[in-house]
Amino acid sequence: MKKNNINSGWCIIIYGFSGSGKTTTSKKIKNKIESLLGKTIILDGDNVRGFFSKIGLKFGYTLSENNKTVIPKLELLNLILRQNINIIYPTIFLNKLAIEKFTKGIDNLIKIYIKCDIKDIIKYGFKKEIYKKKNVVGVDIKPVYPKNPHVTIVNDFKNDLSFLSNEMLKKTKKILKKN
Repeated sequence: MKKNNINSGWCIIIYGFSGSGKTTTSKKIKNKIESLLGKTIILDGDNVRGFFSKIGLKFGYTLSENNKTVIPKLELLNLILRQNINIIYPTIFLNKLAIEKFTKGIDNLIKIYIKCDIKDIIKYGFKKEIYKKKNVVGVDIKPVYPKNPHVTIVNDFKNDLSFLSNEMLKKTKKILKKN
């Protein structure tokens, strides 16, 4: 994959349902991505939401409230990317508006999808409490999936997240070698 803008960092969005392993795999690949690409940070979707809340932008979890977060998140990501800092961004990202805006609005974007069944997440007890709430993507809010992710990793909970992280890293390296 060729870098579209040499003056901007890479944004690696790792997306999927809550509890699918996005944050954990991000942490596991971060140092290796940094050794490949240079300065890299993890900007977790939950932490971004917390940041906006602290500065007075409180967003809820309904589809319309999620849509209101798209442009502020995009602007924050681009502010960092323009400093030629790479971002690993674990987030749900199963939202039509987010997919459209991020795909058009981020120059050097790699989309990694962690495919996971919500029933498996609940069965294995990961993030079980979140699935008892309202406005959960995949339960109350219909997910919209980005077309043609650059990398797809299946988490069926038969392999540990270290194994999945290694698979993710191998596939991501192949994409970056094309650069």
